[in-house]
Amino acid sequence: MSLGLSDTELVSILPDLEELVSESNQLIVNLLRRGAYVSHKDSDLPGELVTEIDKAVDLHLNKSLLKLIPGSGWRSEESNSSLSTATGLPTWVVDPIDGTSNLVHNPGAGEYGTSIALFINHHLSLGVIGLPLGFSRNPSDSTVLSGIISLDESPVRVNGEPLTSGDTNPVGVVISWNDRWVRQVVPKETPVYAVGSVVMRMALVATGQSEMYVSSGLAQGFRSHYALHDVAGGAAIVRAANKDLYDSDCEPVELKLEHSNVRPFVAGSEHQATQFIKNVLVD
Repeated sequence: MSLGLSDTELVSILPDLEELVSESNQLIVNLLRRGAYVSHKDSDLPGELVTEIDKAVDLHLNKSLLKLIPGSGWRSEESNSSLSTATGLPTWVVDPIDGTSNLVHNPGAGEYGTSIALFINHHLSLGVIGLPLGFSRNPSDSTVLSGIISLDESPVRVNGEPLTSGDTNPVGVVISWNDRWVRQVVPKETPVYAVGSVVMRMALVATGQSEMYVSSGLAQGFRSHYALHDVAGGAAIVRAANKDLYDSDCEPVELKLEHSNVRPFVAGSEHQATQFIKNVLVD
């Protein structure tokens, strides 16, 4: 396998990649049932949590993904990077648990998951999301979403099966739990749903269950918002679904391996997302 990784090669590794994420979903459920210790990160953000589950999933994926593409690089929220981002080699960008606080304080809600992105020559190429409790918040409905950006006919896959247009029924806008600003600017007739993690919000948009995901910080002119590992896996699946992330200038958000953070955005179809931005950012 060439480390350039053609579309054909990406398609060939997708089933194995989906299986690895399915395994990590089960690992999360098993550790939740058993009980996992919680600690605080040594970081600049006071009170930021990390659990035994974050570390276990990170270790599982590190071993498995680097074996899946020998010679590939690694960036994760929970472990040290391997290989320089300057190499241009395929590199995994991973958040083993997006929504750790949700997992600790309300595990039954299921608003957390695993985000994996693959960058090739610094560009986002593929994404996989794992939702241990699925969209129904039930362990028996564990869900894996995947998508390859570069293929013209690459529907989002849900548990290995292509998502069809008949499966989608978008309703409203998804936001973070505490985003009062978005609630104020969304038209009153449009439903707004507070969802606890980026990975779940991206999954809802990519599968057509929600019209848009509006991140906080957009109107305030923030230059950065989430970390790259929070967004990249979901962004790849959103793009595979022929949607995108748009910044305050109504331009697609640039996502490259050398970036640490991502600008505030609206994720959705070009027309809906850009019209929303124009409507709420009027002088």
